[in-house]
Amino acid sequence: MKKFVIIILFSFFFLTKSQNIGNISGNLEFNFQTFNEDSIINAEKRKAYSRGYLNLIYNYEYLNIGTRFEYYRNPIPGFENFKGNGLPYKYIQYKNEYIDLTFGNFYEEFGNGLILRTYNDFNLGVDNSISGIRFKTTPVRGFYITFLTGRQRSFWELSSSQIRAFNTDISLNDLFFKNWNTFVNFGTSFLTKRERDDNPLYFLPENVGAFNTRLNIVMGDYNFRLDYANKINDPSADNNYIYKNGNALVFTGNYSKKGFGLSFAAKRIENMSFRSERNAILQDLNINYITPFNKQQSYSLATIYPYVSQPNGEIGSQIDIYYNIPKKSRLGGKYGANINLNFSNVYDIYKKSINQNNIYQSGTLGYKSNFFKSGDKMFQEVNLEIIKKVDRKLKLISNLIMLYNDDKILKSQPLLENQNHEKIYANIFIFETIYKIKRRNTLRVEIQHLNTKQHFKNWFMGLVEYKLSPNWFFSIQDMYNYGNLDKPHYYSFSFGISKNTSRLSLTAGKQRAGLFCVGGVCREVPASNGFSISLTSSF
Repeated sequence: MKKFVIIILFSFFFLTKSQNIGNISGNLEFNFQTFNEDSIINAEKRKAYSRGYLNLIYNYEYLNIGTRFEYYRNPIPGFENFKGNGLPYKYIQYKNEYIDLTFGNFYEEFGNGLILRTYNDFNLGVDNSISGIRFKTTPVRGFYITFLTGRQRSFWELSSSQIRAFNTDISLNDLFFKNWNTFVNFGTSFLTKRERDDNPLYFLPENVGAFNTRLNIVMGDYNFRLDYANKINDPSADNNYIYKNGNALVFTGNYSKKGFGLSFAAKRIENMSFRSERNAILQDLNINYITPFNKQQSYSLATIYPYVSQPNGEIGSQIDIYYNIPKKSRLGGKYGANINLNFSNVYDIYKKSINQNNIYQSGTLGYKSNFFKSGDKMFQEVNLEIIKKVDRKLKLISNLIMLYNDDKILKSQPLLENQNHEKIYANIFIFETIYKIKRRNTLRVEIQHLNTKQHFKNWFMGLVEYKLSPNWFFSIQDMYNYGNLDKPHYYSFSFGISKNTSRLSLTAGKQRAGLFCVGGVCREVPASNGFSISLTSSF
């Protein structure tokens, strides 16, 4: 049946293309990875893993029709429930200037996602799209309304609960104050999930509602945003089935002018885990999203100890300062320089037990919390980055990172035998050199060092990459955990070629076990030794 559906879809797309009725676009990705046993890094031998998808979108005037075919064979740990193939995403959409109507699968986000954000990230194993109906309308300019109802995707199935939601965004300038120099936007959202109570021990709410309101003000170089959300009691596996309401307050402020930027953000999250099914875990069936307030790292050693968002409770803040040292100044030299200082920290919320019960005693109200009081520090990070262009060919980038990660609370790091979770203090130094040998030929060198007395102790990393733009690249790297008793090397070799909108890359070597994180959402990655192939293309 699946093959028949695929053939029909392909026939439809190619027929319309041949007759010039509308246009077709899409993209595809294919990944293949092998796994060899390696006792030094605790890598297991397993069958080769392959994954891929193909997106097809047909557009004709106001009509869009789309589908996505997905394929998973011998999935790695964390992806087992994706095994198989099929068409989990398909939709028909009609969109003009005033209305936007979708039947089928869709992704949606209200505000910053405090009560609703659905999205797809194949690398994280996240796809919480909604299958149902969505209606958007703009009755007048500056007044935007969204209604939706449906069920979320859970691997190859749909959740057992029904989501209904309403959102409105209002631009006061477009509606009333068209001559104002200050821009004011207001939004409000309401969402409810209906899930049958089948628990033999507790009376669980079958309708759980959540409310969000937000205000955004832009005044010249200043930008302020305030978000508040509230959720009624929602006993679930995440909070050990306590009957406590949830709430979230998020503030962000930005100031920028030529050569200087300053941003500040703060949040308080309490019992805001929100899923379509109360027994779901890990990345499955999340309805909302908690924005992380710490720098999103890309360098290898800087990603070893990431922060994992804590929807059950966290108080965090972040300050970001950017400064461009002017060109032809004493400090900046001929080409100037860029400095970025980032500081972030996260605490647990203060929790006090009720009637001497355990804080997360199932079937109770759980705990009391003082809004203005914090608990234990869970994470802190200081980042200093300096970028200096020396001449037309040479650019230097240096980073100093000082972090604290309380893995006793977060419990997010892999452990060696007889090792316990502990508080981790680490200093990381990164130096990157980018040198243009010719106009299209670039040599990039990275040197990184992580120093810590905890966990796996010290690391050194080196990388050399050569690019022949715009088509070819080669790289070799090694992550050396010389502080570990076994002193393992995680070497890898990569090669890639790009042509127009297509890219093929091959990598051979070792990968450490740990967390792979994007925006505070993480999944565990097993250690591996083998080679991988990745192909992406769009049309």
